[in-house]
Parts: sequence; C-alpha cells; structure tokens
Amino acid sequence: IDTQKRPSENNLIGTAMSAVEETLERIKGQPGVEGYVICNQEGTVLRRLPTMSQSMAEKYASSMKQLVNKARDVSRDINPREQLRNLRIRTKTREILVSHDKEFIVILIQQWTPAAEAENLVMATMQNTTKVPSKGKGEG
Repeated sequence: IDTQKRPSENNLIGTAMSAVEETLERIKGQPGVEGYVICNQEGTVLRRLPTMSQSMAEKYASSMKQLVNKARDVSRDINPREQLRNLRIRTKTREILVSHDKEFIVILIQQWTPAAEAENLVMATMQNTTKVPSKGKGEG
C-alpha cells in the first residue's frame, strides 16, 4: 500500500492550511476578540490564540465539546432532518461562537455589548452624522 500522498494532494492540504492561517490572522485582528480554540471532536486542543493559556483553552474545549454534543442531540430530537452547525452563547460581557463539523470544533470568544448599549451607541453616532428634519406645525 502506498502511504505517500501525491504532490497534488500535498498542494491541496498546503492551500487549505494557508487559508486557515489567513482566517486565524484576520480573527486575531478583530476588535473585541478575546480568544479562539480549535479542537478535535474528542476535545483535544489543536490551536488556540497565543495569548490564551493552555489550561483556559482546554477548559473551553472540554465544556464546548459537551455542549455541542448535547445541543446536537436536542436538535436531532426536535427535527431529525436538521443538523446543528453553530451555537451562539451570550453572557453579560462575552459572546461565544461555536461551529463544529465531523472533525473539528471551532470556538471564538469575543467581548459583547448588550443590544441596548449598542443601540444607544448607534443612535448617538447617527445623531452626530445625520440631521433629522423636525416636523413643522400641522405635520403629523
């Protein structure tokens, strides 16, 4: 049995890894990103944001692995034809985005601003950049 990969397979893997690296670099540069973890379906950490400790990455991987498995079961119970792909979890200060497939779980941890605060920020920005005409007498 030939266990050597053909050059075209190696190029494909190299291209895919390059795309993954580019994506991780973009994620790291986004404001509010606190961390990311890529793990396998067993919960073994394969990659993490370099500033995130290994123990914290392992905690996220273990917890999210359990949650993904439970959420997938619940989703399947509700509708067997649907497949769970993503989870979004919000706390008071963070948002955790989880995406999974047959091989990997990708976890992104970012700062989160509650909608009311975000809406106030958007409204203040809009008021500073757009003048809304006031209604005259008799207009309603």
